[in-house]
Amino acid sequence: MKTKTLLCIVLIFVGLTSCTKDIIEPKVTVETPNAAAKFSIDVYPLFATYSCTTCHGNSGGLSLSGTASVVRTNLLVNAVIAGNSTGSMLYIKFKNGASHNGKSLTSTEVSNIKGWIDSGALDN
Repeated sequence: MKTKTLLCIVLIFVGLTSCTKDIIEPKVTVETPNAAAKFSIDVYPLFATYSCTTCHGNSGGLSLSGTASVVRTNLLVNAVIAGNSTGSMLYIKFKNGASHNGKSLTSTEVSNIKGWIDSGALDN
């Protein structure tokens, strides 16, 4: 009787420890950077398109109001590391499809941001 009980306990233990829980990983989208992306054409207009200046106007830590050169300078101080998109908050915010202000950027727009940053975040 003890042998059967012990055998049942061992089989139950082996059965339970061999189970795995399915872990659903979030979808990670890896964008191919658009190295030809220009700030004035491909990045700067996004702030108006997505109403970013509603929250990020002239006050607060990140101002997205003003000329393209002014906004680029603010980004370099607060949200962009030139040449390093994976370390730049501007890219990190949108790379996995996160929304901001209730809207999500398209994969092309995210690719443009990544490409502009990785190409040195030039004032072009």
